[in-house]
Amino acid sequence: MKTIVILHGWGSTPARWRPLVNKLKAVGLKVVLPSLPQDKVRSTAEFSDWFYQKTKTLAPFFLAGHSFGGQIAINFAAGHPERVKKLILIASAGVRRPSWKRKIATPLAKLLRGYVREKAKSFLYRLLLATDYYRANPQMRKTMTIILTEDQQKNMTKVTAPTVIIWGESDRYTPLKDGRLTHRLIKNSQFEVFPDARHGLPFTHSQALVSLVKNFLNS
Repeated sequence: MKTIVILHGWGSTPARWRPLVNKLKAVGLKVVLPSLPQDKVRSTAEFSDWFYQKTKTLAPFFLAGHSFGGQIAINFAAGHPERVKKLILIASAGVRRPSWKRKIATPLAKLLRGYVREKAKSFLYRLLLATDYYRANPQMRKTMTIILTEDQQKNMTKVTAPTVIIWGESDRYTPLKDGRLTHRLIKNSQFEVFPDARHGLPFTHSQALVSLVKNFLNS
């Protein structure tokens, strides 16, 4: 039985992935879905080290990563090519460009602390696409300030595993141009775009995603 290990995105949980996991199991895959730890502040490389320890008893496996999980997966696949049979990147983070929204989010958080009602804060963070930062505990906010600056483009060029890059055309969080760049940088990769999907395509387009993944793993 083929084993696929999934790294979920920031702020997600294994419970949210259960419908997709059940569909993957239904096509004959063994699914491992660890929960990302929140016990201390970590960089992307340190998440990758945690993942290595978590999976070191497994035989080489298929690896899938969504959003920030994709950022970890890229780092891991570049550093441990012998562990990854094939790589599946879904709306993956890892291309880090200068962003006026990111520059505003952290200073704004400090400025607003104690002065603005929670509902107003929530609205402003959503406007800046920084909802994850608003919801995170102080320790995870420190982690976010680290990982949001850690570009993985150099690691993309080191990935040797056959890779499929899957994107939603209307993704606002990891824009389509990031997917195209990821495709150019990862050798031996293919690029698949869901025309009517956004960042949450694993949940809104789960059946089509499972079909694509099954075909890729069997190819």
